[in-house]
Amino acid sequence: MKPKLIKMKLGKDSYSILIGNGLIKSLPAYLPKGISKIIVLSDVRLTAKRKELLSALKVLSIPVIEIPLKAGENLKNIKAVYPLYGKLLDAKADRDSLIIAFGGGSIGDVAGFIAATYMRGIKWIGIPTTLLAQADSSVGGKTGINHDSGKNLIGAFYQPSLVLCDVAFLKSLGPREKISGLGEVVKYALAFDKKFFKWTHENISQLVKGSPDTLSVAIEKSLKWKAHLVSKDVYDRLGIREALNFGHTFGHALESGTNYKTFQHGEAVIWGMRFALCVSEIRGKLSASKKKQMDDLLARFKVPAIPKTLSKNEIFKHMKRDKKAHGNTIRFVLLDDIGHSVSDAKVTQENLDQAFYKLTGRKD
Repeated sequence: MKPKLIKMKLGKDSYSILIGNGLIKSLPAYLPKGISKIIVLSDVRLTAKRKELLSALKVLSIPVIEIPLKAGENLKNIKAVYPLYGKLLDAKADRDSLIIAFGGGSIGDVAGFIAATYMRGIKWIGIPTTLLAQADSSVGGKTGINHDSGKNLIGAFYQPSLVLCDVAFLKSLGPREKISGLGEVVKYALAFDKKFFKWTHENISQLVKGSPDTLSVAIEKSLKWKAHLVSKDVYDRLGIREALNFGHTFGHALESGTNYKTFQHGEAVIWGMRFALCVSEIRGKLSASKKKQMDDLLARFKVPAIPKTLSKNEIFKHMKRDKKAHGNTIRFVLLDDIGHSVSDAKVTQENLDQAFYKLTGRKD
């Protein structure tokens, strides 16, 4: 079956996004021209998948060097990233070398960041292996690492030369990884596309089961929206791309507040979207019936509970450190209808307290 193609139209930085089943075997045909060497930054846990990738690259007449990494938020730390530059130098990677990011979101974030900064920028491509990365984080050019004060505070906008989404890699995902990815898929349905929301409702069982055909459609629909928004606001300065942060302000605070040990990213975003829906209703943006309709879908995904040991004030403290905050003002992405978002910089502390109580039943 011919892969689905989405074009990211960014002038000289334009690139293709390919979605299909079994695409990895055809990878060499899609690689950029003039490469001197390939450095593969891969998730060490993907033993069989890494063999598939390296086997596909064997037909090339250029050196391929793999650097297996322990994926996760601990990788997105300057102390973990710095030695990787040394490994590239040891491998004699030059400005014509290509980095391949092979793994989930943390691998993509780090590989893209290294590509952006090694010798002031070399080419890279993304081969995401998780649903979350295929449906969202692999596209858009946001690369970066974390700081103790918050997530993704150090980084660069640096576009890949290609993103290849092979849905065959999703077969081995566990239930939590699937739900984490579906959190980002549902974000696009809620914030941008009423028809997509209806489709998601109708196909939720197949999505949770991991049907390759259904997931391919979900990934394509999600990435078409992301490509459209990114092409209009490449550096996230015009507010057009802001809606992609729906659910992320509260979600990132949950991740930071639990030291990235309790929630997978999409799980935290599911809580973040539910919180944002509460704020939307409280702020008079969204009717109670519409809020319930959307929240009922989100509530169907089984995610870890918000720990009672994580206080409301601690969550709000992390929210105010978010890179989207301006001074003490937090710009929230809210909804005023299914498929339509609005930005609100006038959310008060009282609104936040009310929303937290509505979501959790806790006043602390």
